[in-house]
Amino acid sequence: MARVKKSRSLKGKLGKTGTKEMHKEQKKARKAANPTRFDAKKEKQRKEQAKKKLERLGLLPEPEAVQQKVRPKRFTFTPKVDETAKKVDANVSEEDTVVNDLLDAFTEEN
Repeated sequence: MARVKKSRSLKGKLGKTGTKEMHKEQKKARKAANPTRFDAKKEKQRKEQAKKKLERLGLLPEPEAVQQKVRPKRFTFTPKVDETAKKVDANVSEEDTVVNDLLDAFTEEN
């Protein structure tokens, strides 16, 4: 009695009874499925191995410096202006101008 290999896919089960459309649907489903952990791990290992080989041969391009993105400022600091200080400065400047005008007037008359 011959031993039959167990198939994990439906292709083996549908080999005699399945239609071409069913095979196509199965193939689409297999391609659309997320990769297994094993496949992802192997793919990562292959990429690392390829990088190492290029590095050994000196063909690996120089890595560019990665610049961090500038975060937009949501709030800008505006210093609080003291109104009393403004008034004092205005008064002092007005007094200075008045005094200067009076001195100029006296000096012109003499």
